Amino acid sequence: MKKSESLPFTLEQDAVADWLSRLDVKDSIASGATFYAALKKIPHIRLGDKDLLAVLDTLTPSVLHISDNLIASLLPSIIAEGSVNPKSRKLARLSSQLLRSHCLAYCHASTAQSLNEKRKAHAIFTAMQIAGLTMRTNTLISERNSSTLWQKTGELYRIARNEQLIPISLSSKIPVFKAHKSISSVLKRNLLFALFDPYPAPAERIIAYFDLADRIADLIAFEKSLNPSYNFYWDGCDKTLHQDIPDIPGENGLIFNTEEVAQQLSSLAPEIEGQDDLYFTLRQKISGYQDILDSVILSRPKAYCYTVGITPISERLKHLERIFKIHRLSGPMDKAEALSKMELIPMESEFKMLSPRQLHLSQESGKSIKVEWINIQQTKFTQYLLGHAKNERLTAGQPIFLYNQQEMPCIGIIRKTIKSSSPIQQMLIETLPGEANSVQFRIQTTTIEALLVDSPSKTETVLLPPGKYSTGDELVRVEQLDKRYHLHKLLEAGEHFMHYRIVSD
Repeated sequence: MKKSESLPFTLEQDAVADWLSRLDVKDSIASGATFYAALKKIPHIRLGDKDLLAVLDTLTPSVLHISDNLIASLLPSIIAEGSVNPKSRKLARLSSQLLRSHCLAYCHASTAQSLNEKRKAHAIFTAMQIAGLTMRTNTLISERNSSTLWQKTGELYRIARNEQLIPISLSSKIPVFKAHKSISSVLKRNLLFALFDPYPAPAERIIAYFDLADRIADLIAFEKSLNPSYNFYWDGCDKTLHQDIPDIPGENGLIFNTEEVAQQLSSLAPEIEGQDDLYFTLRQKISGYQDILDSVILSRPKAYCYTVGITPISERLKHLERIFKIHRLSGPMDKAEALSKMELIPMESEFKMLSPRQLHLSQESGKSIKVEWINIQQTKFTQYLLGHAKNERLTAGQPIFLYNQQEMPCIGIIRKTIKSSSPIQQMLIETLPGEANSVQFRIQTTTIEALLVDSPSKTETVLLPPGKYSTGDELVRVEQLDKRYHLHKLLEAGEHFMHYRIVSD
């Protein structure tokens, strides 16, 4: 721990007020950098008998003002270009880092300072408020949300629950904090915005979704519902929220119910859905995809081979590409020439040799690849499929590759698994439009397997394995060193993958 002398002010309100009076807060860039340099030191400071909470409360209006100004200066270009301009990324990250560091300082005050019940509740309440604002900023600038802040949120919620601070009524003079009157209410807002996960939306809609979460968060109930479609689980640590609720939730876990939220979103749908492509997806997610599951077309399922996970899918695509080349070189195939190259795998004659678990590829003597099978039914919503597979390891959030002889192969994401007593597991799959290719990228000093998706809209997206990427990072294709891309906009950050829109040089 460091001494407070390493800060540009002593931990006293008068000293902080004097320091603030000498800062030019109108110069958001310079003052933001100065604030950030000070704030990031606070969690490592020995407090002694100093009143850190009072100091932070004095700093908060200026921190929020500077962060807001930085984002406001960037919004026109974000709206025009769909993401932060490469030249402005440092400013965008400064806006987020300011909020994140200020939140961590409040976390430090909550745990390291001796506080009475009311003041400790206030410290936790404010930390969670700023954590939510950090989430909004990160979504606007297409950066991953902080795992550290989710872990700290879990720690603070446990303190509040164990010390009976949750029922305490709270208020704030800061306008952006006024919508909530309790720790519970702020946590619900943060959980709901995390469920919305509106990364693909335009900037104006991201702001609107945060405001919507502010208004309706108290409709969330911290309890199970008899209808499991509306139950979600947060483990009190990770930033991912699950519908796969463990049979025995961890002692730090929190089950919450979104049925009333779903009803409210449904009532708003007529005025929003026609103008916002994301709203339908968001509404279905909150309601457990009930409308889609109820729309399954009753027909004979089609059998597909499938693979899950970025690296296994990449390897399977490479394998199928090699077999396609063998087919292509083996002689003319009139029917095959009219098909997509991936539709050639496996050939009809090879399907006749299938055992339940093996696909024998006769062109590679003595070799075979293990495949797993899934039966697929179409829903009335063309991008959604219902799958039936004998595999209990499949979980929501995994990328999945589907292929057979008759249909175009596709990449999708498992959005929901449906529990039953049957050994056959059902899952809802959202397919991604476009053709996927296996590529190797070099990002900084690391080489990774990835899935490059060419969409019908002529935009390219990439599915990367989980990692610490930032918008603007350069991707170099290993097999084409002159082919370079940049991560342009984050579309989804999951447990099993990161999905970005990319642009090429």
